[in-house]
Amino acid sequence: MLHRPKVSRAILAIMCAMSFIMYLDRVNLSAAAGLIRDDLHLSNTHVGLVFAAFAYTYTICQVIGGWVSDRFGAKLTLVTCASIWIVATVATGLAGGIVSLFCARMLLGIGIGIGIGEGAALPAQARALTNWFPSSKRGFVQGLTHSFSRLGNAITPPFVALLVAYSSWRASFFVVGALTFVWVVVYAWYFTDNPRKHRHMTPQEEAQLPPAGKVVVEKTREPTPWRRLLKRIGPRSR
Repeated sequence: MLHRPKVSRAILAIMCAMSFIMYLDRVNLSAAAGLIRDDLHLSNTHVGLVFAAFAYTYTICQVIGGWVSDRFGAKLTLVTCASIWIVATVATGLAGGIVSLFCARMLLGIGIGIGIGEGAALPAQARALTNWFPSSKRGFVQGLTHSFSRLGNAITPPFVALLVAYSSWRASFFVVGALTFVWVVVYAWYFTDNPRKHRHMTPQEEAQLPPAGKVVVEKTREPTPWRRLLKRIGPRSR
């Protein structure tokens, strides 16, 4: 009889897949930039604006996304993020000019209301790993997920080149959108914010989880120290 692998290992594999696919999409535009520029008759300035569209909104949502994942839980946040991410990725492949391309890349990182999109994905992933892994293992699991993002960086250029050879630059965005759709279905079906409520959790594995009081999103919490955070990113006094 085959033994079912530990649930935490499956969760870690799902998070590694998220990091990999997310960076496939992020580097996809860089790898296909020359082809997109020529096909849509863009200037180098236009291409630079498209890159900036993602960067600005992504920066804002990194902060907002962390608050959202603490407030509503990693599962809801990441499912929402990935759904917006799918739309933005496919929209990039459908873009017909600078305006539609610019809007598609903004959507990938932008926050709608409370902040969703790829900008919130990494903070939500960190929240999920905190729920599932004790502090003694978090350095390893965080490092592993980040290594998969770098693997995505390395694989994307030849991946895009292969798709372009058999189809077009647009196909690379459609394929990544499809991969993201598969990922979000698996994640929504398998992941739970509270590990102890997972249907495959065993007493032996439950004993290795973080303390129960730190797993769920608590109703009462200390206010976010916005003033201290802003001081840390401002000019430092000598």
